Amino acid sequence: MKKSQLTIAVGGLAAAALALSGCSGAAAGGALGSGDRLVVITSQAPWNPAYDAVVAAYEEATGVDVELRPFPNPEVKTQILNDAQNGSHAFDVYQVNEVDLAQLNDAGILMPFTDADPDFELDPEIFTYDDVTNWDADARAFGPGGEVTSVPLMGNLQIMMYRTDVFDDLGLEPATTWDGVVENAQAVVDSGEARYGYVQRYQGVPGAPGVTYDFAGILYGLGGSFFVEPGVDWTPAFDSPEAIRAAEVFHELAQLGPADPKAVGQAEAIAAMQGGDAAQLDVVAAAASSMNDEASSNVAGVVGFAPLPGGVSATGLWNLGLPADLPEDRRELALGFIEWVTSEEGMEVFAENGGIPTRADAYDAPGLSPEASTYLDVVAESAPTAVGPFRFTFGSDFLTATETVLPEIAAGDLGAEEGMKRLQEELTQVVADAGYPMGG
Repeated sequence: MKKSQLTIAVGGLAAAALALSGCSGAAAGGALGSGDRLVVITSQAPWNPAYDAVVAAYEEATGVDVELRPFPNPEVKTQILNDAQNGSHAFDVYQVNEVDLAQLNDAGILMPFTDADPDFELDPEIFTYDDVTNWDADARAFGPGGEVTSVPLMGNLQIMMYRTDVFDDLGLEPATTWDGVVENAQAVVDSGEARYGYVQRYQGVPGAPGVTYDFAGILYGLGGSFFVEPGVDWTPAFDSPEAIRAAEVFHELAQLGPADPKAVGQAEAIAAMQGGDAAQLDVVAAAASSMNDEASSNVAGVVGFAPLPGGVSATGLWNLGLPADLPEDRRELALGFIEWVTSEEGMEVFAENGGIPTRADAYDAPGLSPEASTYLDVVAESAPTAVGPFRFTFGSDFLTATETVLPEIAAGDLGAEEGMKRLQEELTQVVADAGYPMGG
């Protein structure tokens, strides 16, 4: 492990050391089964029941006892950093938010899977989501030539949701371009069929991937990118024609939604759709199941799902990895857990209980409900071309800038071109300070 980098990554967190006892794994050279135990950190999320079901199936199949220790989403990273810094070995398996993967890999906190098993090979049915599984330490980026240091657990992607009743009444079809989304939204508002033509997040949360995540779908769908060539040339590309047009579309769509865009977070956007006020919603696929839940949705049965225009969806994954300093006598058991959970059997259980699987052969699980199949089909279609927009170590500084400027653009307080050029200047400095190459 790169101890100097790790100390920098942890910073002031060292004082808040975990008061957790170590956990017991399989004895060195011993057979796996009854009496073995794993402790796995996880996030507190709506899909936890699906994960619980997978873990229960794993325990029944292997005889291994698993303790899932849930923490609020923002605290998971803190717990992992503390565990790595203190060498407490509180967890056998790390669950890592995608936005934190680059930092943890760069600091040497995650173990290449071949260190646990020299014969390890990634199952070809697992979606790699723009190479999120493979970390290239030399390039400080993810790429096909890197080592496998994690596999995706929860395949959350952006998808488009729309009111089928409203679209049918107006003779509309789900748009395949972002200009088409604007046109559909305008038609809805003009007709009065719904209060809002379109909703998504516009409320900034500095340092977190909120509004920036939703904006990424528009940017990449219009042929833009946050950087010139991630992994090679990290020059920001916010002043490109594609990025400026994305900002214009972002503003146009915001004007066809709630009066105060900057007050609309993810919860408010979802509620607008569930309440029947909105005709279109760009949101993570994990929110899909709630749309057809009659107990929480006024539009159950009249919500359709479609890929994002442009065919490029931003990823918002949770991933499973191994602690870099995990004792040798626990590596086989921990890696075996990861492989089982992400196997066809494990992912079918996950899908059947409301999770979003991360392998192609689990999207036709025999126990899927017809309602789940409607949106999971869209997720499966989107997965091969999905992109990971936040895979770099300077995420906090990057997102502090974008989460401040993008809401201003959405609300019309800052012009699209002016705002994007401001981001170009600010983020060029952020990238330079992080030591990433620019200029090819």
